[in-house]
Amino acid sequence: MTETTAPATLPMTMVEMIKVAKDYPPKVTALSDISLSIPRGEFLFLIGMSGAGKTTLLKLIAAMEQPTRGLIEVAGCDITKLKGRSLALQRRRIGMAYQDFKLLTEQTVAYNIAIAMEVAYRKPQEIHTTVRDLLEQLQLADKHDTPAGELSRGEQQRVTLARAVANDPELLLIDEPTGNLDTTTTVRVMELLRRRHTAGATLIIATHDPAIYQGSPHRTLELHRGRLHTLNPGTDPQIGKGEQA
Repeated sequence: MTETTAPATLPMTMVEMIKVAKDYPPKVTALSDISLSIPRGEFLFLIGMSGAGKTTLLKLIAAMEQPTRGLIEVAGCDITKLKGRSLALQRRRIGMAYQDFKLLTEQTVAYNIAIAMEVAYRKPQEIHTTVRDLLEQLQLADKHDTPAGELSRGEQQRVTLARAVANDPELLLIDEPTGNLDTTTTVRVMELLRRRHTAGATLIIATHDPAIYQGSPHRTLELHRGRLHTLNPGTDPQIGKGEQA
């Protein structure tokens, strides 16, 4: 029997976290009692001072780290129980742009973006077209064949973002997308992310840049001492479940 999944069967909630905590030895509590519900298709800002736990929270959602306690579900799947191939397949549904980039510095810009699509068995022509299009959108077309290690930090940041969105993931986790960018480039980056959101992706953006979240209609949550606080509840009537005040 052929297995099919109709759009109507997709879980309405993209991320569900229930009483999640993350401790690091010897006695560091990065996150404490985090309960959060993110509807499919939401655009969410996560703010907080450096060291507040924003990156840790994103890595938990991406299953790059395991929680010390609590439940984490992504698209209805308990990611704390996934291993091997099941975990690898789950991660393909998630695009993450790391604050420390994690680029292959000796490889070209094009290769760094293409590799995300190659592991998902996308067609070569589709990969070529997507890479060219993303580089054009991010004003990096002239860097196609440049080794990533020769780029400025701002350019590396844009390549990391391009790699994250290349596979059209259901969930995008973006860590400090504008930290090394000027105003004009920041606008381009945010336009790209908004287009992905309009196309149906769920976005979580961790940032300390007030220029990209102040005045936004989207929900804004603050991490402070490992706990979540609501700054802006957003305008979507589905948004607000599972928050901590």
